[in-house]
Amino acid sequence: MLKKLLLFLLMSLCVVVLTACKDEEEKLKASEEQKIDEKKVEEDKKVEEESKQEEQQKEEEEKRKQEEQQRVEEEKRKQEEQQKIQQQQSAQQERTQKQEKTTEATGGKPTRSQISVGSHVVIQLDKDYSKTVSGVVKDILTNTETHTYGIKVRLQDGQIGRVQSVG
Repeated sequence: MLKKLLLFLLMSLCVVVLTACKDEEEKLKASEEQKIDEKKVEEDKKVEEESKQEEQQKEEEEKRKQEEQQRVEEEKRKQEEQQKIQQQQSAQQERTQKQEKTTEATGGKPTRSQISVGSHVVIQLDKDYSKTVSGVVKDILTNTETHTYGIKVRLQDGQIGRVQSVG
């Protein structure tokens, strides 16, 4: 009977020890799993942070590119405007030089291209060279572009003479 009791005690002790070992093993597994989970959470946070940083860098880069593009477009527009202004100025200079040359060639008198029907002009009368009158052109009587004494015109009131000035 003593043997049975001892055997029973020994078996009970083994059961208790095995249970304790099993509990300890489960605790170890749980703590390892918890550590693994914590590492995964940390890695996920790192990955998320890195992706946020990359996204932010991409946005900043895109913003810089847009600003640079706007700056380039603005410079291009300014250059085009400046070019247009220069072209207008050179065209105006050419016209002025042309007018000066034609004025020099005609002795200061306006050319046919400067006079049109309906223009207001000052003429020196053909019948009386000492008189000048102003009026609106009805007909242009001179066929050439320039004339030494001025382009001959007929005013709406019927007077005929040579143009001294336009305007």
